[in-house]
Amino acid sequence: MSINRKEKRAGTMFICLIGFILVCIGLVFGWLMLRSYLNAKETREWPQTEGVIVRSVLSERQIMGSPAEFRFEILFEYSHGGSTYTSDRLTPRGGKWFRDRDTVANLVTMYPVGSSHNAWVNPDSPDIAILKHDTKAAGYTLWFPAVITIGGCGIIWGALRSKVID
Repeated sequence: MSINRKEKRAGTMFICLIGFILVCIGLVFGWLMLRSYLNAKETREWPQTEGVIVRSVLSERQIMGSPAEFRFEILFEYSHGGSTYTSDRLTPRGGKWFRDRDTVANLVTMYPVGSSHNAWVNPDSPDIAILKHDTKAAGYTLWFPAVITIGGCGIIWGALRSKVID
């Protein structure tokens, strides 16, 4: 049985499509990870000041019979450029909900009302400040989407190369 030219071309195109999809997936994830890393790196360059905790509470919610979720809500006061501001952001991404009450209770203990902590202020928008930086781990794992992208390119190259050879 011999494979005709149309079937071989269709097979090559299909394999190239798979490679192209892998390249796109690798590039999208690489871009998202790079953006996360750069955002985390940027906050480390913000000016530092002292923030005083004004409110530190554990919030709870339960949606339609699902298990309870908990969130740390914080408000701290800080000075920047001769003005006083308040912020409710522990991290740049804000507060997230946890199913584990102890995780949030530990944060309430770490940031009691009246305590002072280092705060980093966004110089472009001084009403935004954080107490904790996001991790830069995404930048250290950029190799993974790069491998996917290179693999996709290799699949495309291999499919086109086998078409030329045959």
